[in-house]
Amino acid sequence: MHNLLPPPRQVATSGTMMSPPSIRVVGDDLPADLRQTLTAILQEGGCPVRDEGTCAVRLQLLTGTQVPDDVPTQVAGEFYQLRIGDGEVTLAGGPQGLLWGARTLVELVRTATEGQIPAGQIRDWPDLAHRGLFIEDKWGPDRMELADWRELVDRMARMKMNVLGIGLYGCWGGCRYEGQPTEFLMVPIPDHPQLRTEKHLRWYSPRAATWKTEHHLPRIFEQDFLGEIVSYGRQRGVTVVPFVNSLGHNTMIPRVLPEVSARDADGTPRQIGYCLSTPATRRFIEDFYSSILDRYYPDGADLFHIQLDEVWPEYADLDDPHKRVDPWCQCAECSQRSAEENLQDYVLWLVQMLIEKGVGKVVMWNDQLTRHMDALDSGFAGRLQEAGLTERLILHWWWYNNEALNDRTRVSIGRDLGLSGWVAPMTCYFSWERYSPTLRNIELMMRMGHDEGGEGAVAYSVHDPGWADHEMLLASYAWNFDAVADPETHQAAWARSRFGSAADQVISATGLIRAAATQPAVTPCYYYRYSYCQPEGPWPRPYPEQALTTLEAMEGDSVAQLEQAADQAGGATTELLALLDADHNFSTDEMACLRSLAGVAARIAGIAGTFAWLLALRAAAATGTIDPGLVAQCPMVHANLMAALTIMENHMPQWLVPSALMGLGPLLTYMEALPAHLADIEAGRLGLDECVWHADWKV
Repeated sequence: MHNLLPPPRQVATSGTMMSPPSIRVVGDDLPADLRQTLTAILQEGGCPVRDEGTCAVRLQLLTGTQVPDDVPTQVAGEFYQLRIGDGEVTLAGGPQGLLWGARTLVELVRTATEGQIPAGQIRDWPDLAHRGLFIEDKWGPDRMELADWRELVDRMARMKMNVLGIGLYGCWGGCRYEGQPTEFLMVPIPDHPQLRTEKHLRWYSPRAATWKTEHHLPRIFEQDFLGEIVSYGRQRGVTVVPFVNSLGHNTMIPRVLPEVSARDADGTPRQIGYCLSTPATRRFIEDFYSSILDRYYPDGADLFHIQLDEVWPEYADLDDPHKRVDPWCQCAECSQRSAEENLQDYVLWLVQMLIEKGVGKVVMWNDQLTRHMDALDSGFAGRLQEAGLTERLILHWWWYNNEALNDRTRVSIGRDLGLSGWVAPMTCYFSWERYSPTLRNIELMMRMGHDEGGEGAVAYSVHDPGWADHEMLLASYAWNFDAVADPETHQAAWARSRFGSAADQVISATGLIRAAATQPAVTPCYYYRYSYCQPEGPWPRPYPEQALTTLEAMEGDSVAQLEQAADQAGGATTELLALLDADHNFSTDEMACLRSLAGVAARIAGIAGTFAWLLALRAAAATGTIDPGLVAQCPMVHANLMAALTIMENHMPQWLVPSALMGLGPLLTYMEALPAHLADIEAGRLGLDECVWHADWKV
């Protein structure tokens, strides 16, 4: 049972038992829907369920008083006990615990050695009551179909995660990856059909051998299936939590509905943030949030996340990418109070409003209270206490650095004021742009939460199966913290549990990817960061020129680093493609992980190799001559980049492919134009000082 992840709490083995050729589920006293779900979990996991199965799996639903006393009250419903031996299996637990116990049984059958499964007993329950992922409203999630979300729910349930946060509204005015402010609304708002966020993507498809464009609404918005995700999650033991931003990350709604926008002192709408003094704002927010509860949570919402992070100046103007606007309203009434006071008043009103509408607890990010302001003080805590809201508000402490924690991001800060806390490390993000390993960040944040009394761990993320090792590390720390030695040991255990005899190859490939991704010269190469606005300078920002200039100014040998990264990532690509071609009988999840990683590795190899050559070309041009041999390499460099795009298109998750390929669009455009440009220089029609180092790129 040593390969089980998350690691179970108590295991006692007593030999082995033959893996049953068929099983029958016995549990007539269980609610019909619970028995049906448990049977489905066993069948989907490969257990041979038959009406006349030879091995009985006896299910027993425990009431609260039947759960052993050593199980903490807050997780009693997740306790399970699994007994295997004498030709049968007994599974007892709370309603959630039975689901987790069924997952454990599936894993034991899946990893059976020579037809033998361990006999003995497992007693198990989690450390933290809330464990899961917050899926930000970004590229990738916007193209996920209902089937993709259901698959995500099942992946999380297999890791015994029980919280899936879904970002429903958020904006990043300064990020113009699509050529305009980045804005996502993932659910329709009744009576406001004009509130919608159409996405614009442009990418080259090697498969179709042509450039493609797509204008789409988020699938979850267009097909309006959030309620179906909520329902499916409830069946599988995963609570779906709405995440809705308002003061920060808010440009679309105030631009389209200027009556709720933050205002200048003269009353001019700022097209960002909200005016917190006008009744129109609170009417709109109450109607919007109420509609989410009424439409998608008819049985009530246990949790509602109000976010409220990063309320700071943004580039909200559609037409002026250099104009930063403060989201704090300066109208006559709002300006009578400090921003801190306005924030505190708004939080109190918003939490109270949601509680009155039946929400169990409200969650919010910590940063605006503790990092950007000093608004989490005894006075604010006293107001929460007076309103009876202290037990109803959870602070969600986020920090994504791999090197060190932040002094103002500590669960203990809230705990000292009586407020519960979750931690938010990062599992997977920027997957449309790059691979960013955060195993160390997960370790740091989970240790801080464990030491300071955190009650939950819900990571900031977008989902990508290539980051399965990161997600499982979070799941293991959250389930049984003391059983996780360190990220490296856990990584090996994860590879063994998922890939068996191929574990060493997977460990090698993921190690090469991490090494390549963390080469200092790799990060400045990606186009995405140059789609962000700046107060000054040309717009659009010249790419790859700005990336090349950055690389030239860095300490160390950027060309050598890029060449090494290309070699490392190329080696990982080769290993992963070989694994995918071999007959390993991997599961769908395992194949999805390897396929995504192959696309990730190919992207690094393609970008790093291209920039290494471009830097060498720039260095030669600076001397006044370009070696013809270097110029002759241009077709090969272009072909290698195209090969990377091909692997990405064929292997990355389908919902991610267009936005990921778009990230390489400007570089590919430049490389396509470069041969003619170099020919003009070689023929004397252009001087070296007239060499153009940026692409003409528009989405």
